[in-house]
Amino acid sequence: MTPLLEALDLNLLRLAAALHETGSVTAAARRLGIGQAAASNALARLRRACGGDPLFLRAAQGMAATPQGERIARAASAALATVAESIAGPESFDPARTARRFTLRMTDIGELVFLPALLAELRAHAPGATLRTVALSSGDTPAALAHGEVDLAIGFLPELREGWYQQRLFEQRYVVLRRTGAAGALGRAAFLRAEHLAIESPGTGHRIVERALRAQGVRRRIVLQVPDFLAAVMLVARTDLLCTVPAKLAQAAAESLPVQSLPVPVELPGFAIHQYWHPRAHADAAVRWLRERIAERFAEPPATRGRARRAPGASR
Repeated sequence: MTPLLEALDLNLLRLAAALHETGSVTAAARRLGIGQAAASNALARLRRACGGDPLFLRAAQGMAATPQGERIARAASAALATVAESIAGPESFDPARTARRFTLRMTDIGELVFLPALLAELRAHAPGATLRTVALSSGDTPAALAHGEVDLAIGFLPELREGWYQQRLFEQRYVVLRRTGAAGALGRAAFLRAEHLAIESPGTGHRIVERALRAQGVRRRIVLQVPDFLAAVMLVARTDLLCTVPAKLAQAAAESLPVQSLPVPVELPGFAIHQYWHPRAHADAAVRWLRERIAERFAEPPATRGRARRAPGASR
């Protein structure tokens, strides 16, 4: 055992995880069942053991982790979850009898693509279960998963690349969406001449569209920007604007709206849709059942389907 590990004990790791999740010494102490003075003393010991790094600093909205504090807290949370998973006995879950409400973090794209089939799956196998979706910013999503407020996050969410369990579901490409009946082919020149609707979707990775276009020196004539994809497809159906969207969204929109999709006449990267969960939810039998249903229903075999894997910093 290294001298650093000899200087630590389980309570210091529990404090690091609790501080990171609550952002407050008082709240962390309450969660651990100790006094605030004891929590402050434990934090001081942890700082000394880590070479004097402050680890957590006072900020406008509580205690904010330093880079080293972030690494230690994530590793501590993952390690504690692994220990709890190893000690706990197998948890039983009966989908036919459950009344569990599952909370999913997804965008409006995800709601359109996933929810109809997922709701049908629950009605068939877990009729008493219910679903709730939330739209969170990129900064709020990790905390919501860590606190158990969200069971799964599904989508194109690069901020969850490290420290989380994740499973790839399918690959996606971008297409151009336009009103059905719009005349003319859509080559590069027509694409550049046209008026475009752009989407700003906070908390997702779809900013790669703008970055890729800028890298190629492509400047679209953007005349309208909206914050969500569903509003965008409704507007495309009623205007002559073009909009660059994921292919599965275009496919779903074309089933009920007068819109059509065409290949993007400039080069854009593809991306992958994953489902993500916190180490604390890895052994939750109900969440595991839901993850498996989602993978069975939506993961695309064989090349893009993979086992749940541990990102750096996550537990096994």
